Amino acid sequence: DLPLSELERASHFQNARTLLQMLVEENGAPATAAGNLTRSFAGRMLEVMHMPDISRESTRRFNRVINEADVRDLQLLREVCQMGGLVARRQKRFRATARARALLADDQAGALYRHLFLTFFRKLDLRDVFYLRDVPGIQATLAVTLWRLDLLARDWTPVRGLAELVLLPLALEQLRAAMVSEYETEEWILSGYVLEPLLDFGLIERQKGDKWPGLGEKDTIRLTPIWGRFLQFPLAPS
Repeated sequence: DLPLSELERASHFQNARTLLQMLVEENGAPATAAGNLTRSFAGRMLEVMHMPDISRESTRRFNRVINEADVRDLQLLREVCQMGGLVARRQKRFRATARARALLADDQAGALYRHLFLTFFRKLDLRDVFYLRDVPGIQATLAVTLWRLDLLARDWTPVRGLAELVLLPLALEQLRAAMVSEYETEEWILSGYVLEPLLDFGLIERQKGDKWPGLGEKDTIRLTPIWGRFLQFPLAPS
């Protein structure tokens, strides 16, 4: 099991833990009529979430009030926690479930991490994560993509050209068909569906190649030690 001390850079895990702890400490949080977290709660979460400073600052700058939908990572986080049975909406309040309370114990950090990972990549539709382009084949063949990353990205690896190396032909064909502009890149879509979520789970790290805050084609990535402890693939028969 992964200890809590090794998950400091896993922002999705850390943010989920913060959300659940706040729900426990405050006996839940009010839900809006639309089924979202309130502005007050979303604003407080924005201040404590693990996220790039530029993202936090731009969210404040372009929104007079902070709705849950304005903090996209928070909205996805709440949805994942609900899908995973960690948060339930009862009597117009979001509450941490008994399962969540048990998994918040420090010695259950690895179990919580595993539960969040499986919920994110198996239950959540990744098209809700990267809604700009519709490429369902990426999620359907994700196990192969992860296996190929395991082989290719143990040392620093360029993001440019990675899509055709890790995606199965059908998924790559879907990705290319979804591109609607000559300015779009395969790497942009691959990052949105796969690489940035893996970065948020602390499974890969990056070296920036430009000033763009997202994970782009000029960056390089490699697997982190968490990857080797959490994801293991059987050796191919000789």
